[in-house]
Amino acid sequence: MKQFKTIFSFEFLGYIKNKMFIGLTLVVILVMGIVLFYPSLNGGKSVDMGNIGVKFAQNIALKTETDYDLGRLSGYITQSIEGANVTLSDKTDEELKTAVSEGEYDIAVIITSPLSYRYIVDTAGLTDMTTAVIDEALGYEYQTSIMLDAGLNEEQAQKILTATVESEAEIISTDQSQSFFYTYILMFLLYFAVLVYGQYVAQGVAVEKSSRTMEMLITHADPVSLMFGKILGAGAAGFTQLILILGAAVGFYSINKEYWQDNMIVNSIFDMPLKLVAFTVLFFSLGFLIYSFMYGALASLASRLEDVSTLTMPVTFVMIFAFMLTIFSMLSNVDSPLMKVASFFPLTSPMAMFTRIAMGNVPWYQILISVAILIASTVLIGYLAAAIYRIGVLMYGKPPKFNELSRALKNNKVK
Repeated sequence: MKQFKTIFSFEFLGYIKNKMFIGLTLVVILVMGIVLFYPSLNGGKSVDMGNIGVKFAQNIALKTETDYDLGRLSGYITQSIEGANVTLSDKTDEELKTAVSEGEYDIAVIITSPLSYRYIVDTAGLTDMTTAVIDEALGYEYQTSIMLDAGLNEEQAQKILTATVESEAEIISTDQSQSFFYTYILMFLLYFAVLVYGQYVAQGVAVEKSSRTMEMLITHADPVSLMFGKILGAGAAGFTQLILILGAAVGFYSINKEYWQDNMIVNSIFDMPLKLVAFTVLFFSLGFLIYSFMYGALASLASRLEDVSTLTMPVTFVMIFAFMLTIFSMLSNVDSPLMKVASFFPLTSPMAMFTRIAMGNVPWYQILISVAILIASTVLIGYLAAAIYRIGVLMYGKPPKFNELSRALKNNKVK
């Protein structure tokens, strides 16, 4: 136990005192502060997250090739796009193209029939939503004209077209629209933490081996203390960094909460239920440990730093697969058969089961089974990693093949 404490303290303090660790933590906290204090610095106006990236053309040229009332269409567009300037043009198509390319107009719309048009733009933006407004305007005008031809007056037609449906939702278990954003952020944080700190562990082990430091360590400490001390020390440093960043974010949000009341995304992130906070800590801890053990064990087999990436690549691919499976399931069905299977497989359950808990309705016994399998697997892989670590310390040259490693494990026991 004394050996474990010494190694744990050494690894933990090594990360905490690292200038890059401190700098990255402070930079992220500073960015969080700027974002969350932005409304108070901007006269109380918060960022509208729902419209980030969405753009509309401002200077619009309208032309018709048929008998069409451009006046009503122009009025609808100016009402739908704030600050839009619509010009009724009689220029030729080529002249309109030239005017758009020279910046006189952002776009030109040429009506070819009541339900069709040509859209001229110099550079089509990825987030340009002007066509959606034009589509809606043409459809509205077409429906209005049909109703007027049927004998309704314009007031009756508008009353029909602008009729709204009222509804009241009664949510029994989980509102995925509320849980999606914080689940996505937490999944990304877990993915990032495992990859970054897992690679730190792997690189640290490889450096120690290449400098022959391992050989001295292994003679003074048992491999279990070495492996668990290294991994838990790195994990404690990672959680310290995460707590500092998230704690600062919660503090900044609490100070500026009144400015974010109308922002659904930000409110949903900071209103995460306490039950999920507990599950976050549980699955983050176990997910980090099980992957870090594998990174450390495989890195101990490398004789050169260049071999680390190759040896740990299978683990990285599994992590990427788990992340992509979870993200795509969040957009479709978090309780799909594949996600249910992934919820019990220890290398994917930290993400899959947590996502199902956050966004679905999982029976309690499934949660217990998943956690039990994950804990048992983490302990088993930890001891297996310690055994591989002990063998890998004294192996130099070409990394051993699987059958060679299996024979070596059978002939060696971890003390």
